[in-house]
Amino acid sequence: MMSNKVSIPLTNYEYEVLKNNYIISACCKMQLNTVTLSESGAELLLTQNELKKLIGYVAAEANHARKKSEQEDLNSICDYLESIDHS
Repeated sequence: MMSNKVSIPLTNYEYEVLKNNYIISACCKMQLNTVTLSESGAELLLTQNELKKLIGYVAAEANHARKKSEQEDLNSICDYLESIDHS
């Protein structure tokens, strides 16, 4: 049985933040590889379970970020992903 996929629109910057984080890119490689890139942004296609896993790693990395700017970026992305998960 196929699970329904959820479209996750991201800015190119948000996608780069996720891709450039070592833990997120290693542990969520499958999720990040669903990307469709364009000049206007990036789109991920994920199941609810894949989205929840990504949210968990983004939240954990935000809590362990060494730079305040990285923490703010990851917190913002996490809040956004959670808003999609709860809609």
